Amino acid sequence: MLVRLPKWYTELRLSCRQIQKCQRLSFSTVVEKNKTKDRLNVGVFGAGRIASSVHIPNILRDRRYNINWVVEENEQQSQKVKDQLFLHDIPFLTFKDRKSLLADKGLDAVFVFSPTSTHAEIICDSLKEAKSVMVEKPTAESFTDIKTCYETAENYGTVLLTSFQRRFDPAFASLKATAQSGTLGDLQLLRLTSRDNPKPSYEFLSNTDQEGCNLISDMAIHDIDMLVWLTSCAAPKSVFVMTHIRDETLQKIGEPDAGVVALTFQDGLMATIDVFRECVYGYDIRTEMFGTKGMAMADNPRRSSYSVDYLQGSSSPPLHYSFPQRFEKAFELALAHFYSCLSGDVQPLVTKEECLLVSKIIEKAVESYKTGKVVNF
Repeated sequence: MLVRLPKWYTELRLSCRQIQKCQRLSFSTVVEKNKTKDRLNVGVFGAGRIASSVHIPNILRDRRYNINWVVEENEQQSQKVKDQLFLHDIPFLTFKDRKSLLADKGLDAVFVFSPTSTHAEIICDSLKEAKSVMVEKPTAESFTDIKTCYETAENYGTVLLTSFQRRFDPAFASLKATAQSGTLGDLQLLRLTSRDNPKPSYEFLSNTDQEGCNLISDMAIHDIDMLVWLTSCAAPKSVFVMTHIRDETLQKIGEPDAGVVALTFQDGLMATIDVFRECVYGYDIRTEMFGTKGMAMADNPRRSSYSVDYLQGSSSPPLHYSFPQRFEKAFELALAHFYSCLSGDVQPLVTKEECLLVSKIIEKAVESYKTGKVVNF
């Protein structure tokens, strides 16, 4: 059975390609709705590793956005990014300048790629100045902070989009469409796999979520979000976490590099998430849905479609190296979606309720990790 892609994904795809005749999300239509300008003036908080290698280059390539300034506390990193991306004409400032920057009436929106501990303050300050926000996951550090951020957006009538980029990937969009269509009957099992490449630096792993478990809060968060999305925000019944530390350096730090998260739901659905910090054959991200009427899977695309078949067998290219390559299109579509949200054409794909449930699941999963017991919701 052919599954029709959901309307939001079709619109995102068209928007990203800037098809001129698209009545809904074409560039000319959005400009007409904005009336005042043909590009949005934006500010960027954070120019770290991922921001400088993925997010900022994507914003620069998207002609719908114009970067007014970048806030980065580390002067050496600021200079590195200026040189790397040829941004000597864009001012790089520090966090203390944020109040005056956000007060600028000519600024339309901000992107938040700074450390998670700074998210809530930056988001709320921005929203209160009528600046819409797109933030790299997670929205904020805690359930309470996430709730406050979204309530601020509601109170000030501004857009807050948390960028869980996998939702914008064509394969995962098809999974969502299949889940909604009922094609698979009653879902019985969701099996999610996240195997990272390359292994993050020890500095990163030793400084991320020191109070919890960064394997869950930093890595498995993407799979937990996908679980929440595919189940239409259904609350789990229980969660149990198993972990192991194989790397000797991580053993000294006390951070797991391998784990399995098992969840149950009220309707009998079961879910497993396996997460590994190192995968020698490439970036391995898969999700499988098994139901009473069939199975659907978002599998790994490879670096090219080239393959060879011969007498001894077959060979194909390796998996993508890491997430910037695997989710290149998803990152672009997330930017297109944010622009469409600001124009009033669509509502943010990621909702307050979903972000809060993701936070709650992580909280319970970390509790299970610490106690070694099943934790009920």
